[in-house]
Amino acid sequence: MLIKSVISYKEALEIVKKHFKPNISEVSLINSLNKICGEDIKALISLPYFKSSAMDGYAVRAEDVRGASETNPIILRLVDKEEIDEGEAKKVFTGSPLPENADSVVMKEFCREDNELVEVYKTVFKGENVREIGEDVKKGELILKKGDKIRGFHLALLSSLGVRKVKVYDLTFGIINTGDELIELEEFNINKLNHKIVNSNLFLLSGLINELGFNYKYYGIVKDDPEKLKDVIKKAIDEVDSLIITGGTSVGERDYSVKVAKELGTLLIHGVNIRPGKPFAFSLIKNKPVFLLSGYPVALLTQFELFIYRLITKRKKVKLPLSRGVASELGRLDLLRVKVYDKVEPLRIGGSGIISSLIKSDGYLLIPENVEGYEKEEEVEVYLW
Repeated sequence: MLIKSVISYKEALEIVKKHFKPNISEVSLINSLNKICGEDIKALISLPYFKSSAMDGYAVRAEDVRGASETNPIILRLVDKEEIDEGEAKKVFTGSPLPENADSVVMKEFCREDNELVEVYKTVFKGENVREIGEDVKKGELILKKGDKIRGFHLALLSSLGVRKVKVYDLTFGIINTGDELIELEEFNINKLNHKIVNSNLFLLSGLINELGFNYKYYGIVKDDPEKLKDVIKKAIDEVDSLIITGGTSVGERDYSVKVAKELGTLLIHGVNIRPGKPFAFSLIKNKPVFLLSGYPVALLTQFELFIYRLITKRKKVKLPLSRGVASELGRLDLLRVKVYDKVEPLRIGGSGIISSLIKSDGYLLIPENVEGYEKEEEVEVYLW
């Protein structure tokens, strides 16, 4: 494959960053699950915002029960008021606010209540079984960073802090898959195989897009017909925020996607020094970003990861030694699929169309453009799927 205008990953990324900016919209907290946070969110209050009991029992002053034991119970007056004095105790439950002057809670199993008195059989220290103000979250603490994925536990914490609405990244992608060889899943007949390929890229892309909390519109399979592709692109570009076209990005006679994108708009990138995924292309049509990705699933995933996913959010990563050395070429960015045990095991599976290599991997290792590879036992960072 000869692409004349190949540029570095760094150059390509700067171009994409300049033109690909997701919208930010405000949604109710309950509808923000699995979306990407579009702002830094800080706590406006401390949590808890009042001293409370961490146990069912009796709120006391620790000094009043010093020395209490089963053989030496201390008797306190049982009261029901907002403030206790010397020699008094108040019955409390988990989460109950502590009365003024109380500084600890004796668990109920170490007490015996008798009319207006309570016998205490255990010494407690100051602060024992008490949830202090700000013990969970302090006012002003950063809860979510811009670019973080919002999970269920985030919803629990944000709701506890009184947050009702959240700003999130909002984007609708259009998906167009090209190629005479493709059929829809519904057309596949296991008893009548006809040298056609199921359009698995639709499922790969829709999954990646949904993982980012975005929406998509599918415009079907377009055969290798440039005029038909033009018509579908013209329709899609008016209905979505950004467009993804797969297949036809190389320089063969039937690779029409790049040619059509160039005719309809401005082609900014065609060819990036990455492996896999070198024939990545990026254009603007009606000032909207259009990603032209490979028809091979592994190359497609690499291009999506490097030019879309990593611009929106970050994957978790681990740092471990390599089980064997890996080589690369200076000037090229390599994405290696790897398995993670107590070490990082690069998969011995090549080919941009080997979908099973994605299933067998736990994540990927990037070999930067200025590195010729890594030695065995060298520590490397792995980004986890």
